[in-house]
Amino acid sequence: MREELDAALARPDLLEGVADKLAHLKKVLVADPQARLSAFSMAAGEPHAVMTFGDVDSAELVVYLLHGIDTDLGQFPGWADAAQRVCADVIRACVARGAPRSVATIAWFAWDSGTHVSALATRHATIGAARLAVDIEHLVQRNRDAHIAVVTYSYSSTLLGEMFAMGIADDVRTAFSIASAGMTHPAAGAVADAIAAGDVVVHATEGANDSIAPLGRLGQHPVDPRSIRGVITYDCDGGEAPGPDGATVVGISVEGHASQSSVDEHGVTHAGYFDPRAQGYLTLVARLADAATAGS
Repeated sequence: MREELDAALARPDLLEGVADKLAHLKKVLVADPQARLSAFSMAAGEPHAVMTFGDVDSAELVVYLLHGIDTDLGQFPGWADAAQRVCADVIRACVARGAPRSVATIAWFAWDSGTHVSALATRHATIGAARLAVDIEHLVQRNRDAHIAVVTYSYSSTLLGEMFAMGIADDVRTAFSIASAGMTHPAAGAVADAIAAGDVVVHATEGANDSIAPLGRLGQHPVDPRSIRGVITYDCDGGEAPGPDGATVVGISVEGHASQSSVDEHGVTHAGYFDPRAQGYLTLVARLADAATAGS
């Protein structure tokens, strides 16, 4: 895949901004020896990619991280950082518990998540769900013992619901819905049934001052995953969270709907859902470590 990326970077006919997106991929690959470009393609002039951190073919826990709407490789650095941190932090949490595990994470940018207009429907989520299911199936064929976890944010939680609604989520054993844009009623029913059957464990959270996520639920996917029977909810508004070794720590609150943290013009940092200090992020890491060490 590196050769395909290099060939794309050398093209003279790239659309405006595409070279920068490709450069983001190349920079991460050069900086992290454990990073691998497992998929790369150009569609309608826009690049899509899947990058892995750690050995997905031998890892005991494989975590997919999925973005929301209006996101493409232009925002890849922040998501790559989140994937790298999740990988390292879950490994550390397992070691702290005396149960070391091999972990790999995947920054999955293989889908077109659409815009705030198209997000009111399910089309992009449905297509993305089909693509993700195929990718997971191929991975499981190579690594049959891997525990597959899918971490979704905003509109990608709609994608998660579509996987269950279409009956193509059999390989997903743990899932997270963060700041959900909502699921359809059939999807919510399918998720509840899968939980009741013991096929999957699903966690969900949303910040109290997140005014964007509820807007996504005004369209064709109105169900808040936190209301689905059997879903385990957790807090992200600041407060106690499980620490790496099982002790309690205190995390900060997320602000708004952003996935990554930002710094305003006054130099003040506003925590996103994947801020390493955030209560929700600390809980995410702990629950992923639970999944990795279950039965130890």
